[in-house]
Amino acid sequence: MALTKDYPYMYARVSAKKAKLLDESDYENFMKMEANEIARNLQEGEYKEDIDAIGSNYNGVRLVELGLTRNLVRSLSELVEMAPEDLTEILEAYLRRYDILSIKRLLKWKLSGKEDIDIQAILTPVSSFTYKELKDLSEKNFEEIVESLDFQAQIEYSEYLEGKETVSEIETALDQAYFDELSLLENRVSSKEFARFLKREMEHQNLTVALRLKNQGTEKEDIRARMIENGGSKIVDRVIEAEGLDQAVDVLAEEGMIGSTDEDLEEIEKELEVNRLQRALRMLHTEPLGLTSIIGYIIAKITEVENLRMLIRAKETGIHNIETIRRNLILAQKVRN
Repeated sequence: MALTKDYPYMYARVSAKKAKLLDESDYENFMKMEANEIARNLQEGEYKEDIDAIGSNYNGVRLVELGLTRNLVRSLSELVEMAPEDLTEILEAYLRRYDILSIKRLLKWKLSGKEDIDIQAILTPVSSFTYKELKDLSEKNFEEIVESLDFQAQIEYSEYLEGKETVSEIETALDQAYFDELSLLENRVSSKEFARFLKREMEHQNLTVALRLKNQGTEKEDIRARMIENGGSKIVDRVIEAEGLDQAVDVLAEEGMIGSTDEDLEEIEKELEVNRLQRALRMLHTEPLGLTSIIGYIIAKITEVENLRMLIRAKETGIHNIETIRRNLILAQKVRN
């Protein structure tokens, strides 16, 4: 979908925001600094307003992490507010994945019985839920959280959740509703680039779920029941039909979606996520006057905040060396058409 006459102002603003994203040289400089130096550098740059706003209540790495989140929420809120009505619907629907991510984490936390977890660390308030709303949800029990879910969406999420009781059933229902909503909007905008992007997102979701179920020894028929409709592909089929997790991982390596096959499942999933993000970040460089360029910026901004969180935590704990940090960085600048 090319930007219409209503879009030039928004495209100019998004272009300005893209120009402020950190590049590879910025990260290289950060890797030479200690955690407090990184914090000071961020506080003097693009993140200054948001870190300063909460500086009287927090300090150190915690201050920076919350400032990063505050900046992300503000940046994406501004983007949605400036968008024409038809594009607003798509942006809000896309960002709903982070509401769903927070809900999934809350539900798993409720079942874990752990009381000492840092709630702020598992919540991602970048969509329709505010942090306060998510915090209020966290104080409910498992059933109350599910019953209270009410997205202002293009479809009725509650209908998908009817009769769903287990975490796996609820997760599948939320994911299906999410992708159905995006597919509905995709049909309205008729963007080939967005259609391809959405197909890859659904494929990634199915691959991730299939791998986890393979690891648990789940039967192939039961794995297929957990797949997102319209998210199938030859790769997904091959993973489902593989005999065990090791063979499934080999399939992903053969398809060029991961590098090493010697990692544990957590690392394999991370590699898959890196692959997803790098493909998505290509949209920063394609269809420059289109919908996917704006989605590409959203992904790049969220990725930048995650990069910075990872970097500053690694520096504070000293757990990871420079090469490990560098491997874990996801940079739009590394992606080429």
